[in-house]
Amino acid sequence: MPFLLPRSFGDSERACFVLAFGKLSVLEICAVSGSSLTELESPLERVCVFKMQPSLSSSLPRLGGIHKFAPLTTQVRADGTGVDRFADYIADRTDAISNFSLSAYGLDGDAYDGLLQQLLDAFRSRGFKKIHLIRPEELELRADQVLARGSLDAVTFPYHGEFFLGLTTYVPDSVRLRERGVKKPIPRADISLSPRLAKVLVNLSGVVPGQTLLDPFCGSGTILAEGLLKSARCIGVDFRKRQIEEARMNLRWVSKGARGSSFRLQVGNATDLAGAFRGKKVDGVATEPILLPRLEARPNFDLAKEMIDNSGEVYAEALASIADVVKPGGRIVVVVPVVRATDESEVSVGLDGRPLGLSLFQPGPILFQYPVRLSFESTRWIRRAVYVFEVRP
Repeated sequence: MPFLLPRSFGDSERACFVLAFGKLSVLEICAVSGSSLTELESPLERVCVFKMQPSLSSSLPRLGGIHKFAPLTTQVRADGTGVDRFADYIADRTDAISNFSLSAYGLDGDAYDGLLQQLLDAFRSRGFKKIHLIRPEELELRADQVLARGSLDAVTFPYHGEFFLGLTTYVPDSVRLRERGVKKPIPRADISLSPRLAKVLVNLSGVVPGQTLLDPFCGSGTILAEGLLKSARCIGVDFRKRQIEEARMNLRWVSKGARGSSFRLQVGNATDLAGAFRGKKVDGVATEPILLPRLEARPNFDLAKEMIDNSGEVYAEALASIADVVKPGGRIVVVVPVVRATDESEVSVGLDGRPLGLSLFQPGPILFQYPVRLSFESTRWIRRAVYVFEVRP
């Protein structure tokens, strides 16, 4: 793991994730963790809290949609009660604090400053005299900075009228994720998913090493690249020959570090897969069929609806075609566009898999409403949401 405190810092009944994609990240956590999660709630869009099981730690490196993992140790009241317990918890486990940061979610600047000062006073009263405070911008030390600076990073957020405090014990290797996006032969950052989001989609597909993953709108191969790194057998289809050649270059580059993986690419039509596959089935699908064009201004409702209606026809035909080539019990992950109109309404492609023998995927202890929206996207008026279907036996 890129950053992990000693196991003595993880002895807690509850823990939290700092999320990269909001509710979609929660869906991924439930899909990957399975029975390791028995209780889960989301006090903030950026944070989810769950009852911790020992087996969960083995799932952490598989997740793509998280920024931090922190076992929660102390609840602090507004008057500061609980800060001393947190300081004692740390003092019992280490003799020195070099770099320290407080990452706050859902707190204003005054509450942050007050809690930070209480923590520093408590640490100094316990003999921690030479603490180098890293004061982050926007009250949060980013995960890559936690790793790069070796900071003892405390995470805090409002929870049932109090504040929860915990220590960041794990962050993903965001440097390698970023490199896969910018260093591959054909980056195509203007149209491609990020490797982080692609990893989430592959995890949602449920494909395990040795199984077959299909992307019938493969583009430059971003989703398939994450499948290769998971040691899956990958199949990519695209109707544009140029895209197939770009994907081939990118996948050859990625596959140098992937064990037990293979890929096959072909020019074809995603709305007519059964003929191309000739009765063969795949274990899972992850795909983004249509990326709507960038808009210079927010569209009115009529234009937004026209854009969605036009793309909806392709989605419906493609979903029917995909359902024909997935094994019973396999999953189909589809990214759909969401357009924000001038009247503040949102228009999205709606998919109904029931006539095709598909059911909506519902892992974990909470019920998800589909399509599951991505949070914190940088795009202004066209955003993404995700459907995950299971093929009924």
